[in-house]
Amino acid sequence: IISTTCVLLGLFSSLHLCSGKFGTPITDDVSKLAILKQNIPTDYEIPVSYIPKEVAGRCWVVLNIYPLEESLRNLASLFGAMSSNKDNIIVFIAMLKSLRFTFDHEELEEAMQVFQCHYQKKSLVSGLYFDYIQDLLHAATQGTSSFSCKPPPCLNHQQTPEGQEESRKYSWLKRSALLLVLIPFTACVVLIVWQVKSGPSLVACKTSNGRTASPDMIPTVSVSIPLQALTHAADCQATGEAISEHESG
Repeated sequence: IISTTCVLLGLFSSLHLCSGKFGTPITDDVSKLAILKQNIPTDYEIPVSYIPKEVAGRCWVVLNIYPLEESLRNLASLFGAMSSNKDNIIVFIAMLKSLRFTFDHEELEEAMQVFQCHYQKKSLVSGLYFDYIQDLLHAATQGTSSFSCKPPPCLNHQQTPEGQEESRKYSWLKRSALLLVLIPFTACVVLIVWQVKSGPSLVACKTSNGRTASPDMIPTVSVSIPLQALTHAADCQATGEAISEHESG
């Protein structure tokens, strides 16, 4: 009975250490975060997608494991194969991956989809970035994470400066498209109205122009010449002819 009891206790202890439901695969390698802080410049910004604690609640660890793992993968790809920074980053990738495997995959995926509108993309300087990793791993060791949390209503993106800028861009594009449609339409309406109003006057102008160009409608000008002027001209012509005959004779 004693040996059987010892075997059962040993089996239960091994299950307690190996199962993700009773423990977390967080190791002492967390201390390597300080090394990464020293090796990476303090002003270097690292992009990451996350959900704040005040929004995620008890699901904060669950909802941020996979996005942080993806961020670390992108960071590791920036270093060479022989870099010590890459080796240290791979340690935390494996740590987060093992922690993620302790949760049900379908529940994790469903929870991330429910909170999808609350994810924020932000670039953190290296110090804040590694502090964020340390906080998440520390919270994971406390065993406070769960899937029993409801998401708050989706945030209005227009309340944030980025959301306001996107809203302005969208409204400007919407107004531009509307102007592209209204300007030709307005021009066509104005042209049609102008043609309708100026139609009779154009016909009258064409009619008057046609009458002016017609040969039958060319006006005649009569000039009256006095009879004395004609007689004087005839006498002058006869005198000139007589003088020319006398000179020739």
